[in-house]
Amino acid sequence: MLHAEDACDDEPLHSRRSEDGLRGNGAELRILGVDPDQLEERARQAGATILQPARDFPHGWRDVMVVDPDGYVWAVGVAIGP
Repeated sequence: MLHAEDACDDEPLHSRRSEDGLRGNGAELRILGVDPDQLEERARQAGATILQPARDFPHGWRDVMVVDPDGYVWAVGVAIGP
């Protein structure tokens, strides 16, 4: 999913817009079918940045947003239904 910069004003990505040198800003890489709670726990143990903790969304997904070492944001989760 690609976002225009101003589309992120109320999202976790907004805080990253002002940081110089970050790669992948505005790109959200999504993987569905991976348990977001387990991934968040493993990411925390590895010292990764959690941009958004795992949570349920009204559109029927539960996901976590994790920043990889290159600065890309990964939204990883599962469908939970309506």
